Amino acid sequence: MQLTELLAMSRLGLSPVVPPPADSPPIRGVYTTDLPDPGRYLDGGELVLTSTTWYHEPRDADVFVAALSGAGVAALVAGTAGVGVLPDALGEACFRHGLPLFAVGDEVSFAALTETVLAALDGGHKRMPSAGLHRGLVASVAAGAGAEGLLDVFARATGVWCAVLSATGRLRAGGVPDVTEQQLTRAHRDALAAGGFPAVRPVTGGGALSLFPVQSPVAHRPPAGYLVAAGDFRDWAPGVADAAWEVCALLALDRAAAQERRRIEARFLREAVDLLREGREEPAQARLSSLGLAPDTPFSALHVSTTGSPYGPELAALVLEDVAERVPGCSVPIALDDGAYLMLVPAAEPDDDHGAAEAAGRLAPLLAGGRAALATGSPATGAAGLRRSIEEARHAHRVAALGTGTVRTAGSDALTTHQLLLAAVPEDVRRLYRDRLIGVIERYDAEHGSDLVGTLAAFLDASGSWQRCAEQLHVHVNTLRYRLQRVEQLAGHSLATLRDRVDFCLALGISGPPPPAVTRPA
Repeated sequence: MQLTELLAMSRLGLSPVVPPPADSPPIRGVYTTDLPDPGRYLDGGELVLTSTTWYHEPRDADVFVAALSGAGVAALVAGTAGVGVLPDALGEACFRHGLPLFAVGDEVSFAALTETVLAALDGGHKRMPSAGLHRGLVASVAAGAGAEGLLDVFARATGVWCAVLSATGRLRAGGVPDVTEQQLTRAHRDALAAGGFPAVRPVTGGGALSLFPVQSPVAHRPPAGYLVAAGDFRDWAPGVADAAWEVCALLALDRAAAQERRRIEARFLREAVDLLREGREEPAQARLSSLGLAPDTPFSALHVSTTGSPYGPELAALVLEDVAERVPGCSVPIALDDGAYLMLVPAAEPDDDHGAAEAAGRLAPLLAGGRAALATGSPATGAAGLRRSIEEARHAHRVAALGTGTVRTAGSDALTTHQLLLAAVPEDVRRLYRDRLIGVIERYDAEHGSDLVGTLAAFLDASGSWQRCAEQLHVHVNTLRYRLQRVEQLAGHSLATLRDRVDFCLALGISGPPPPAVTRPA
């Protein structure tokens, strides 16, 4: 094990006082001592751990470091629990003797350091977990150590470093040495696209990552997160993969407890939203205040839906939960009658979705040909302002749903476009309207290999200017006239009148046929 590998393990909290040279020898063992002169007990290559209780004056540091240097140890790790502060003389002595020196905080035990190094020397993932691993994991949960505590216990017992990712692939806790957060996110995305867990994904530059799902506490949702471990789980020693699954189960238990708290908060928020819609602002504000949503803090409504996915609308909840984990002060997401989800987000800038569109994009493999629609209302304070923001987000969401692409967005400025009028029309009427004007032209294009729909859109974008449109399409004006005459014949509308041009423009703003239905995975 190299000293650079040890330093890369951020959870150990080692900080170099005397950095190691590029050609420093590897670590071959660990030795803990507080003897003033431990030289006769060292064989060379050790990582020496000391609490420096042997230090009384500068001369003590020189004697101690000279003994280590003479024995050929790899490096010295010094703690300050016994002395309060690392002696300057120790750093000076290590510098003179060319001995790397690392400081370690009081929160990291020498036992954790020792087990980590020994795990790496034993081959890490080849090591069978100890009999006390289960007790250690349960004790960590009982102590409220969270995901970081579970990962620390697992790593010390098995030598396998892990990270916990959110449902959208964002790093929540832990880490894997020499693997960046971007590589973890890419492995998550590739595993979602491939389908099936546990999954093994290669890492650029060599190695692999194993991904285990953390079960969602809500039915019909994809995993609530992922445990990503260093190495291929198929190469692990017996029992290590089972221990990884146990970590996932305990993480799921923690998520279930959090979900129960959110369920209670969601009931109060849903009551507040219903009261706002009824115009009963005073009791609505009382419920909002009980949830910690202060009346003088600007919030905006964030309205999200997902359709066409085998998981139905539940992906929208994951998008909003991702935002809530990153943005302090958000409300819980609540389900609406139309299958969409709503959340109140602290906001000072209009149309700020706080990364919701990005989170939805990371879940694109689970949309399976469907789409996500996101909309925001204007920032507002107080019950009356929130009522307006919620209504704006609801109407803007209908505009977003008319868009194209996998992730469709709209802000409060969408309320000033003709798309809002289209969104208010029943879907079957919109599709009939579009098919009558545009569908017949699309079928002609398909049969003749032409692009009359594209020509029509370009003409309308050019505000009806024949010359400008012909230049943009790189065709002669007469060719343009011939194409648009064909459009008029097929659709039975004339581009010479403003009214018919508006009809064409509205029809082009309606998306095409919906994607085929998708069966929910078993």
